[in-house]
Amino acid sequence: MIRVRSLDHFVLRVRDLEASLHFYRDLLGLAVEHEDAYRQGTRPFVSLRVGDQLLDLVPDSTSDPSTGSGFLHFCVTIEGPLAPVVRRLRELGVSLLHDEPIARDGARGEGLSIYAQDPDGYVVELKEH
Repeated sequence: MIRVRSLDHFVLRVRDLEASLHFYRDLLGLAVEHEDAYRQGTRPFVSLRVGDQLLDLVPDSTSDPSTGSGFLHFCVTIEGPLAPVVRRLRELGVSLLHDEPIARDGARGEGLSIYAQDPDGYVVELKEH
């Protein structure tokens, strides 16, 4: 059985990064991470700390939240290694968006993860804790 441990992060497309930073950082008081790397062009998004989790903001001037296009994916950490989880998902016929897990950054640092689709097509990232 796959055991989800916690929410790691979720990702939103935002039309105006500065307006979003004003809302999340200045009004809600969330701490910004990786803003310098984003401004230097070495990272495609800015992260904000929400407790132990992250909210990633991906600038996209074409995003229209009213159509649901603003939501990219959410990530959960799992207990144990990812390889048996991937095998089980394949056995169950779950759609995976790439063949093998790859290392990605998250709220608790880098770890192996894989993107899967739920029955409605939403993307769920499953990541080793």
